[in-house]
Amino acid sequence: MLVEFSVQNYRSFYERATFSMVASSIKEHPTHVAELSGQRILTTSVFYGANASGKSNLLKAFAFMKDMVLNSSKDTQAGEEIKVEPFLLNSRGADEPTQMEVVFLTDDTLYRYGFTCSSKQVLKEWLFARSTKPKSRELRLFERDAEKDFKVHSRFKEAKDSMLEFLRDNTLLLSLLAQFNGRVSTQIVHCFTNTNIWNISSYMPVHTSVLIKNGLVPQDWISDILVKADLGIKKFQITEREVSSATLKNTPFLLRQDVNKLVSLIINTHHEYYDAEANEFRAVIFDLATQESEGTKQFFSMAGLIYYTLNRGGILFIDEIENSLHPLLCSIIIRLFQDAETNTKGAQLVFTTHNTLLLNKGSFRRDEVWFAEKDSSCSTDLYSLVEYKLDTGKARNDSSYGKDYIRGKYGALPFVNYEDFARPFRNI
Repeated sequence: MLVEFSVQNYRSFYERATFSMVASSIKEHPTHVAELSGQRILTTSVFYGANASGKSNLLKAFAFMKDMVLNSSKDTQAGEEIKVEPFLLNSRGADEPTQMEVVFLTDDTLYRYGFTCSSKQVLKEWLFARSTKPKSRELRLFERDAEKDFKVHSRFKEAKDSMLEFLRDNTLLLSLLAQFNGRVSTQIVHCFTNTNIWNISSYMPVHTSVLIKNGLVPQDWISDILVKADLGIKKFQITEREVSSATLKNTPFLLRQDVNKLVSLIINTHHEYYDAEANEFRAVIFDLATQESEGTKQFFSMAGLIYYTLNRGGILFIDEIENSLHPLLCSIIIRLFQDAETNTKGAQLVFTTHNTLLLNKGSFRRDEVWFAEKDSSCSTDLYSLVEYKLDTGKARNDSSYGKDYIRGKYGALPFVNYEDFARPFRNI
């Protein structure tokens, strides 16, 4: 499970910002907390903030870290630049390194892993471990600097000297060790593998389709949930069609590319057709990509990841969960992760939204609600509702969170004024 994530000098984050899934001592919604190995970890978190405040950049930062961990030892070549994006709104960010750090809970151990890098090389990398037993001390498994000076604990057997000759300047040691099937490194890489980051503003049904094709998500379950979502769909079918090079430009989704052929993904939905007496007597087939609503396409695209995450106990990040989806449908998706009976594996959902209808005490604990706000130097700052202090003290659990947020009590709002928008039109 994800315990904590920190980022520094990446896109809109200049100063170090930390997001935590650790449950506080408040008593609200106990079912939203998974208790594992003596640790109390939240299963959902939501981010609010103005446009361009940095909410999406938090997800992009985690996506960058995931890509480095999974691919730096196999996709990069010696001398190839690291595709890092430092903070560019001051005179220092472009020349300073980017830092990422994550804490995962795996079995009975808390792993703290991170790295610092520039576009040229990995400058620092570290991995610490601590047992969840009371009074346990954190153990440094390995530490690395820019000169490849390694400090490795004697218990960390998988980091052998013979492997270090394969380590490039732009490669993470953790990624390399996992390639050699190191037990601990493979566990941490598995945490990243079980993390999906979804931008709901883009229609991408390949995720759900590939999960079905590989037997990881039952097609009957997806059909059933589409029916329950009241989308007018009774079932669907997925077919593959070989595509010629002449029609490649007009083909939206390629499932795979072989040496000799290209395969396109076709998804058809089935709707009921009624006669003049309102009797159903046959089905009408729609093309999902061209004939269904945007909300239907988005929900289909997301449905497979929802099942996969809940079934395996991973992490699902969703950017702008409300995009084209009704608030009631969004609420149901969120509750699936908060309900211990539907979320038996400790799966986690982290999402961004502007929909204040979701922001209420019946839906979230105060430590599940986070805000992203630019400070005076245009760097993104993160803070939770449970730690935010008002003039009258902390936010109360009987407050109207949504209304108070719009009134400006918690910050993280755009500084906009109607008259500023209206004046140019009046002067036309």
